[in-house]
Amino acid sequence: MEDSTNLISLCLSLSSPFDDDIIMEAASVLDEEAVSSSWEKVTVNGKDTGWTIMWVIHELPDIKALSKRLTKIIGINITEDLLAWQPVPDVNWLEESYRSFPPFRVGSFYIFGSHHKDPIPKGVIPLQIDAATAFGSGEHGTTRGCLEALVKLHKAGFKPKTILDMGSGSGILAIAAWKLWKKPILAVDIDKEATAVACRHRRINGVPTGEKGMRCVTGDGYRARAVRQNSKEFDLIIANILAAPLVHMAPDLSSHLSKKGKAVLSGLLIEQQDDVIKAHQACGLKRPSRLPRGEWQTLIMGL
Repeated sequence: MEDSTNLISLCLSLSSPFDDDIIMEAASVLDEEAVSSSWEKVTVNGKDTGWTIMWVIHELPDIKALSKRLTKIIGINITEDLLAWQPVPDVNWLEESYRSFPPFRVGSFYIFGSHHKDPIPKGVIPLQIDAATAFGSGEHGTTRGCLEALVKLHKAGFKPKTILDMGSGSGILAIAAWKLWKKPILAVDIDKEATAVACRHRRINGVPTGEKGMRCVTGDGYRARAVRQNSKEFDLIIANILAAPLVHMAPDLSSHLSKKGKAVLSGLLIEQQDDVIKAHQACGLKRPSRLPRGEWQTLIMGL
């Protein structure tokens, strides 16, 4: 856990809406220097009015040079006065994250952290997920939507024999899928840290490894060796990533999905769903079921 001593919060406020991909590219300009980066859409009365991008860094970069880089990416003049910074308060972030992560339920799943000491309620499926450096604690609308989609498929009698979690993050969805079906699942993420977190969560949730359990690997999407060497077709593919990668990877998903397979797609805003749906329908997938959660959409599609 990063010590907050001498850390600086650097914030860029934009008063106009921009495409998500542009904002993500802008946020990545300090990837090498930043401890963390985040971006948030500003909404007033249901209307998007701008964005806030924040970096946590050890030392201030050259603000003039940074302004020029951001101007080139965003397409408007980013003046130095749009960038504000202040020291990060010296607090126990682990304790704070625990405090903001009380146990909660999503369908039949009961999600809690290791700090939770009360008995697990009867009749639920427990998922122990700790605050970590990989996406997926269960609270976000996309993760909730995917968990609800898995429960919906299970209740409908869907019985996958092989499962792929593409972009597995913390491993929460892969673990949830294994607990529902007890079938082999391959969890793939491009980030080594995410893979390490998923392995840890697999262990603390009592999910086995090997052919009948959950395999966690680092790899570049469907080009990952484990995907190519494993069964070429999966009965269930979970992809909680972002809209643009979902569109780009639609042909790969369709070629790895079995004839009667299902795909759970999320990580997209409701306003982005048409592009994602069209890309997958062009590859043969059928009309989706939708599970909107706030501004986020989760789709269930099949061949």
